[in-house]
Amino acid sequence: MSTSMTIPVIEDPVVPTASAEMAAAEIAAAEFASAEIAVEDVAALRGAVLILARRLRHQQAGDELSPSEAAVMGRVGRAGPMTPGHLAKSEHVQPPSMTRIIERLEARGFLRRDPDPGDRRQVLVSRTPAGDDFVERSRAVRTAWLTQQVGRLDRDDQLAIAAAAAALTRLAELA
Repeated sequence: MSTSMTIPVIEDPVVPTASAEMAAAEIAAAEFASAEIAVEDVAALRGAVLILARRLRHQQAGDELSPSEAAVMGRVGRAGPMTPGHLAKSEHVQPPSMTRIIERLEARGFLRRDPDPGDRRQVLVSRTPAGDDFVERSRAVRTAWLTQQVGRLDRDDQLAIAAAAAALTRLAELA
């Protein structure tokens, strides 16, 4: 028999002056507690999301990309052309590491470097049509894999996942 522990409601949260992040976390905990969701349920959700994300990352269309290469492909696709330095900073890697990642993706034909029209000393990294195609095919592979996995669940679980999709999307957009 397990007991469920909920996050306590904080009536008047004390805002520490040392860290705005801690204050935000305490306020979030207070708001979260009012929903009466068990901490164990949130922990279970976190674990399930991490496992699914890891498994989905391995579903690719052909050429196996490293997690760093996949992240760069996604970042450039979402943000558009970027300098290697800005890309390195965005992905929290050192510029020499980013240069090697860009070179590997460029060798595969997924990225290209073009002169920056605003600063000829810089280059802009962008996805090629082949890179766009790879990303689209990988998304289709991931969607097919996830569809197959959801199809293995019973009807109630399928409906619960479908109902949770919008809330999970809003949760992902908060960060």
